[in-house]
Amino acid sequence: MVNLLRSELYKLYKEPSFRMLIFTFIILAVLLSAVINYMGSSQKVFSGIAGLGYGIQVNVLVLKISLAVVGGFFLSGEHGLGIMKISAASGYSRRQIYTAKLAAYAAGIIILMLTIPVICTAAGSVLNGFGSLPDLHAALYFLRTLAFTILYSAAFASIVAVFAVTTTISGVTIGAVLLVLLFFDTISEWLSSKSAMYKTFYEHTVFKLFLEIGNFQLTAHELALLILIPIATILLFAWAGIMSFRKMEIK
Repeated sequence: MVNLLRSELYKLYKEPSFRMLIFTFIILAVLLSAVINYMGSSQKVFSGIAGLGYGIQVNVLVLKISLAVVGGFFLSGEHGLGIMKISAASGYSRRQIYTAKLAAYAAGIIILMLTIPVICTAAGSVLNGFGSLPDLHAALYFLRTLAFTILYSAAFASIVAVFAVTTTISGVTIGAVLLVLLFFDTISEWLSSKSAMYKTFYEHTVFKLFLEIGNFQLTAHELALLILIPIATILLFAWAGIMSFRKMEIK
C-alpha cells in the first residue's frame, strides 16, 4: 500500500497540469501581493494577516479550477492512457487503488490551495509585518485557517474523486466539475430562499461552510460544524468512491 501511494504521488508530481497550476498560482500570488501593497488603499496596510485574507478569498476560485483540472488529467486521464487498467491488474485491491489515488489527489489539491495564502501571508509579513487582530491571536488565526484549508481541500477532493475516477474522458470531468462548482452556490442560495429544508441542508454542507473558514470569531457550535462536517464528508464520499470503483468495468 505504501509503494502504491508513492507511485500515485510520483505520478501527481510528474503531471503537467499540476505543475502548470502551481507555477500559475505562484505567479498570481506574487502579482496579487505587489498590486495590493503598492496600489491598494493607504488606509489598510498589506500585512501578513491581510495577505492571508486575500489569499482565502482568491481560493474560492482556485479550489474550483484545481479540482476540475487535476481531477480531469490526473484521475480521468488515466483511463485514456491505459494506466487505470494496469493499476487494476497490479495485484492490489480496488479499495487500495482508489484510496491511494484519492490520497494523492487530495494532497495535490491541498498543495494548490495553500500556495496563494502562504505566499501572500509571507509577502505581507516581509513588507509590513505579520499584523495583529482584536480579541484573537494572529498566529493562532493563521494556523487555524490553514488547518481548515487543508481539511476542506481534502473534503472537496473526496467529492470530486467519486466522479473523476469513474469518468473515462478528461474533458467531461473538467467541464462537468467546473459547471457544478461554479453554479452550485448560486443555485443553492436561490433554493434556500424557497425552501427552509434545503436551506438547513445547504448550511450543513462543505460548500457553505468553506466560505466561513476565514471568519475571525467562531462560536463553539460553529467550530464544531467546521470540523465535523468535512470529516464526515471525507468518510462518506471515500466509501462511495470505493464502492463505485469496485463495480466499475475498467477497459
